[in-house]
Amino acid sequence: MMKCRAALAFVALLATTSVVSAESMPLRPGYYVQRDTPCERASNATIMLYDGVSFGAAHVECRKPVIRKLVDGSYQFVQQCRDMQGRGGTWETFRSTYSIQTPTEFTETTSFGTFSFRYCNRSDLPDPWKTNDLSRYRLQ
Repeated sequence: MMKCRAALAFVALLATTSVVSAESMPLRPGYYVQRDTPCERASNATIMLYDGVSFGAAHVECRKPVIRKLVDGSYQFVQQCRDMQGRGGTWETFRSTYSIQTPTEFTETTSFGTFSFRYCNRSDLPDPWKTNDLSRYRLQ
């Protein structure tokens, strides 16, 4: 599961960058599911939540990322994360690059590969995502 999404593994930084705020990312906050998975069949392994600041996944806790906009228009996230299964893991630094195709579609690249995601309405998702309390997030 961690390897599919929030592994946020190291990606080589190949271009000049500038630090940007998460709010400047042209991506709609909400749930995203891997493109080849129907929204109603989402699982911990295929879903992530973009809360307008960072991406979250099951069993992973991450601190606020440093976001850099790359020359090619993609965004590199550098953040400290740890696995929360069991007693919790040690904090590690991870990098992921997000290429945004539309405000509701993006591709994530990590050292584990490249994964494409699309936005899903909460009403189309299975429980628990359909009914999770998201009031602490600034979701639209």
